[in-house]
Amino acid sequence: MSQVLSPAQLRDVLKKHQLWVASEGQEGEQADLSGTNLNRAELQNAMLQEANLSEAILSGAQLQGANLCRANIQRARLLQANLSDANLEDADLSGSFLQNAVLQKANLKNAMVAPAELGLADLSGANMEGANFERADLQGCNLRGANCKEANFYRANLQESILVKVNFERAVLRTSDVRKCDFTDSNLNGANLQSAKCQEADLVKVDLRGANMQKAKLFKADMYKAQFEGADVRGADLRDVVGFSQKHLDMDLVTWDEKTKLRD
Repeated sequence: MSQVLSPAQLRDVLKKHQLWVASEGQEGEQADLSGTNLNRAELQNAMLQEANLSEAILSGAQLQGANLCRANIQRARLLQANLSDANLEDADLSGSFLQNAVLQKANLKNAMVAPAELGLADLSGANMEGANFERADLQGCNLRGANCKEANFYRANLQESILVKVNFERAVLRTSDVRKCDFTDSNLNGANLQSAKCQEADLVKVDLRGANMQKAKLFKADMYKAQFEGADVRGADLRDVVGFSQKHLDMDLVTWDEKTKLRD
């Protein structure tokens, strides 16, 4: 059974933790809230950096602006939690449940989120640079305007997500599932999309220069006004793609081979 703290007990834990942080471990006590039931807790702007929140129950918790830098949040339940503007840099969220959570403009730089459940979460404007989302479930998420530079989405599920104006520069999307995603105006310069499932994705005005798209499945994708210079489409399925044709191959704008498919 999960531990339940009274509001007074929680305030005491936070006070001791803040002293522990300020004194660099010489005073106070590091917060150990592992397995604690904090459903709908009011933790706005809480100072919880390096705290132990593993397996904590934080569904519906208010964590706007909280400092969770380097915190252990493994396997925590954060369904419908509000983490907008929270600092989760270098935090460990592996195995956590964040379905329908709000992470608008949150800082997830270099965070470990592999794997995790984030279906329908709002990550718009979030900083996800260098974060690890390997095998994470992000289906139906909103990442509009997020910074995902050099982030790892290997084998992640992003089906039907909003990925408009996202910076995926040099990100790893190898074997990811981005079917029916909207990438409009996004930056995929130098990204790794090898063997990615991109069927029916909206790639209008996307920067794909230098992208690795070997064996990517792009059947019926819309690539109107996309930039392809230097992209590698060897073995890619480009059948019925809007905005890409034989002329792009003939002009040597991309690297291709006999296994590149433009038609049946």
